[in-house]
Amino acid sequence: MKKLCFTLAFTITTLIGLNAQMSESGTFGVGLAWTSLNYGASAKYNFTENHTGQLIVGSASYGFSFSGASSFSLTGRYAYNFDEGDIDFATWKPYLYGQLGYWTYKYDDPFFGGNFNSNAIAIGAGGGIEWTINNFIDGLAFSFELGYTNVAFDGLTSIGGFNGGGGIHYYFN
Repeated sequence: MKKLCFTLAFTITTLIGLNAQMSESGTFGVGLAWTSLNYGASAKYNFTENHTGQLIVGSASYGFSFSGASSFSLTGRYAYNFDEGDIDFATWKPYLYGQLGYWTYKYDDPFFGGNFNSNAIAIGAGGGIEWTINNFIDGLAFSFELGYTNVAFDGLTSIGGFNGGGGIHYYFN
């Protein structure tokens, strides 16, 4: 999984070179994204100054720590970006997002034998701020967000609630 994420990120970054401004139309960024329920490699593309698509490929974290456990998540997001602001040392951009994802979790049951495999559809919404530090590394942006996510596992159970998260992305020029 790590090799796949690295190969995907490397291929995309070598094929695409776009503008380094985080909200400029046509910019592309890669990095890492995290919330309390999932995390992984992330790619963002700004279709316009106000509309951004994001894909997060990684792992889902449900609080289990059994040996033989594995998880996978593929989450797509749409974000609406508001106007950029600028203060002395940083440029910031608030946004709202909606997301839809496919998550899976598998583990071998050490107590009763056998294995457990469950798939889930995850939906969520929230908002955040992405910011860059002026006169630091051009194209490097950080984000913090709050949102709500609900995950329903094949009719077995549902988890979710309010969560926080963050990310770091590099936008190419």
